[in-house]
Amino acid sequence: MIKVFDLLNGARMTAAYAEASLAHGVEAVHITLNNFRGINPIPDLRHSLNQLADYRAHLATLSDLVQVVEDGDGFERARKAGKLGIVLGYQNVPGVERDLKLMELFHALGVRVIQVAHNIRNLYGDGCAEPADAGLSSLGRELVGVLNDLGIVIDLSHVGDRSGLDVLAISRHPVAVTHANAYALCPNARNKSDALLDALKANGGVLGITYLPPLVRMPGETPGVQDVVAHIRYAVDRLGAAHVGIGSDFITDQPAERYQEFMRKPEVYGTWPWRYPIDDLQAQQDMLAGLADIGLARRDIDAIARDNFLRLFRIVMAGTPAA
Repeated sequence: MIKVFDLLNGARMTAAYAEASLAHGVEAVHITLNNFRGINPIPDLRHSLNQLADYRAHLATLSDLVQVVEDGDGFERARKAGKLGIVLGYQNVPGVERDLKLMELFHALGVRVIQVAHNIRNLYGDGCAEPADAGLSSLGRELVGVLNDLGIVIDLSHVGDRSGLDVLAISRHPVAVTHANAYALCPNARNKSDALLDALKANGGVLGITYLPPLVRMPGETPGVQDVVAHIRYAVDRLGAAHVGIGSDFITDQPAERYQEFMRKPEVYGTWPWRYPIDDLQAQQDMLAGLADIGLARRDIDAIARDNFLRLFRIVMAGTPAA
C-alpha cells in the first residue's frame, strides 16, 4: 500500500473517516481550521480562535485515532502509535491584522500552515481572484518573515500569481502549494502559472495536485482520473518528482451549505454538486499505483504521495533555510 500525506483534506473528520484513512494508507492530513463548520474566507480573530478551540476539542474526542503534529518528529510518533497525524492550518491569515506578534500564539496552539490570502485581497496581498494581481503589501512581506521565524509552512494555493512570486522570492524556507494544479492544463484562476511553478522549484517547494473538479478541468467540463494524472505528469516534467505531492481537497460527508460562499464564484468553483474524478480513499490508492503506467518509479510515486511534503514540513519546522 502506498503511504500518503494529504496536504489538504476537507472531509468531515469522524472516527470512521480516521479509521478509513489509516486503512487506506493515509498517515497524515492537513486540515483547515477556518472551514470547520462553514467556509469563512476572511476570519477575524474571534472566529479564528473559536474555530481553533472547537477543532482541538473535537480532535480530543478522537485521541485514540488521531494525533496533532507540531514538530518534524511528530509524523513518525503518530505513525508508530498507529494514529492519523493531523496538521492544523488556516487558508487565510487568522485575524491578527497588523499585530503579527499574535502569530506566536497560533504557533503555540499547534498551527503549522498559514495561507497568505484566500482568493481576494487582504492586508497582506492579493488572492487569485483579484484582477489587479498587485502582489504582497509591505505588511505581507513582514508576515513572510514572521512565518519563517516561527517555522510555519506558507501556503500559496489561493494566492494571486504575483503575490506568490513575491513570497517565493523572499521566503527563507521552502513554500507549499497545498492544493492546486497547473494553469497550463486548466486555466482556472486558482491554478498556478508556469512562472510560479518554476519559482516554486527554485525555492525547494512542493505543489500538491488536487482532485477538486474545476481545478482539474474548467467548470462545465467533466474530469476523469486521466486528467488528474495529466496534471501530475505535467508537474513532474516541469518541476521534477521531488517537488510534487497530493492535496486531495476531499469533502467526504460535508453538507452542501458549507460551500455557499464558494458557490458565489461559479467561474472559479463550478456548480454544486462537484463530481470528483477521484472520489474516495480507495480511488486515490488506485490512481497512485497507476502512476507506474506513466513511467514513474516506485520511489517517485512514494515521494509524490508522502515523502516530498514530509521533507518540506521537517525542514520548515526545524527552521532550516531553503536550498
